[in-house]
Amino acid sequence: MKQLLSILLIWISIATQAQDMVVRGIILSAENKLPIGTASIRIKDKLAGTTSNESGQFSLTLTKIQLPITLLVSSVGFEEKEFILENTSSSLTIELAKKSVLLNEVVTAASRVQENILSSPVTIEKMNQRTIRENPSLSFYDGLQHIKGMEVVTSSLTYKQVNTRGFNSTGNSRFLQLIDGVDNQTPGLNFAVGNQFGASDLDIDNVEIIPGSASALYGPMAFNGALLMHTKDPFKHQGLSIQAKTGINHIGEDAVGVHGLYDFAARYAKAFNNKFAFKLNVSYLSGLDWYATNYQDVSASTPPGQRGPNNPGRDALNIYGDEVSRTIEGIGLVSRTGYEEKDLMNYDVYSLKLNGALHYRINNNLEASYQYNVGKGTASLCCIRKFK
Repeated sequence: MKQLLSILLIWISIATQAQDMVVRGIILSAENKLPIGTASIRIKDKLAGTTSNESGQFSLTLTKIQLPITLLVSSVGFEEKEFILENTSSSLTIELAKKSVLLNEVVTAASRVQENILSSPVTIEKMNQRTIRENPSLSFYDGLQHIKGMEVVTSSLTYKQVNTRGFNSTGNSRFLQLIDGVDNQTPGLNFAVGNQFGASDLDIDNVEIIPGSASALYGPMAFNGALLMHTKDPFKHQGLSIQAKTGINHIGEDAVGVHGLYDFAARYAKAFNNKFAFKLNVSYLSGLDWYATNYQDVSASTPPGQRGPNNPGRDALNIYGDEVSRTIEGIGLVSRTGYEEKDLMNYDVYSLKLNGALHYRINNNLEASYQYNVGKGTASLCCIRKFK
């Protein structure tokens, strides 16, 4: 009986120890005690880990992991620190010492293997989590235009086209965009439609840009450069995140009036047993695109002094069909009435992006993932407008 009781107590102790435990804490700078956001916290010799939020706080779930364990805490610009965790009864406070570094970020774009950005054989520009979070633009994709060597053509609120060399247009078929290694071009168009059907800000981990030809590695589609977008690992970035942005446009435009712009996104990720993880993403952007209301008479067949709204041969810039004109004997030059762009266009645009992914870690160096993406939206492309 005593032996049975001893075995039962040992089993209960082991089972209790093997239950899920949650480690909570905050990461601070040892110099000024300010919180460190996006710091990496992982378990030594394990795959489990997480990152700190903007307030430096983190939460790490330990599943079937017995204490004590060693936590490895690191962040760009700080020394890596090992912290021995013996219990989870209280919140942790971990301080990191500053470290002088110069462009020590890891990239994969140039050689398809992890390497120091200074060791890369080609020039690479990178947006990390901190840069994305502090980006003053509406989205990380809008912020690409502030990176050295990048050019952006804005055709709509929901559609932008990027380029790094040569000529750019509303449909750039020579610039490659990859999301987690998958080509982001739209079937039938043979070019990527910006970030219309891409990833949301909440799920972007970092972005790498090759501002020059990358055809040797990625084929002819990368003749003008390549943009590699990496999403967040559900093993490291767990929990629920919600983001809401709003604004107004068309201020001072009598033909339209002030209109709202709305951008909502949500992300949820969960990992189990350090082997299986999943994540779900949804984002929705809606707004009223810009109106083309320039009705200046640009008729090439009419002398400049006779142009204007009363010109029978008027050819207004943003009126379509009036460019067809004829000279009638005894009357003079006459053009068709035409249609204003607002009568032909739907300026209400939106972008809906849905994403689901399953991740399974086979071992420490091999991971299998299955991802499903759905994108739907509209855009008012400037290429259908008349320019003279």
